Amino acid sequence: MEKVFQGKTVWKFDDNYNADLIVGSKYISVTDREILGNVCLADYDPEFLKKIAPGDLMVAGKNFGYGHPHYQGIASLQKNRISTVIAESFYPLWYRIAVFYAFPVIVCPGISQGASLGDEIKVNIENGQIENVTRGTLLQGEPVHPFLLEIMESGGMPGYLKKKFSKPKT
Repeated sequence: MEKVFQGKTVWKFDDNYNADLIVGSKYISVTDREILGNVCLADYDPEFLKKIAPGDLMVAGKNFGYGHPHYQGIASLQKNRISTVIAESFYPLWYRIAVFYAFPVIVCPGISQGASLGDEIKVNIENGQIENVTRGTLLQGEPVHPFLLEIMESGGMPGYLKKKFSKPKT
């Protein structure tokens, strides 16, 4: 798993964004990643998928993902190869679900003012350094804990548990 990402800011969420809105409530029971990928933020911008490229990222305010977070929003972002979400803070359950499914997220106070749509951002989730390449500025986010990095490097919690508890072959 990469620990350094660089991409264009393609979406900027306000504070208290309900992450179910990434795919819309009518898709909450859908598990097909193709379908989820095709509806990513479609309720907000029907042209969104035409504006993004692999590795692009998203910026959010405080408490991103509050409400009843589900797999579907994360799967939709992953399917579209969004590299990470940088937020002032995350709703704790959404953060845990992101780690469970190996979706890199990072907390960075000040990111709402430190990035605009279209800015090129370089993120190191291991040391927390966030560089706005467009503006030539640096922000210090919270490094992702080594244990959480290990889970994400294993492909998520199922991969981590398999690696941790599989019996060595003799």
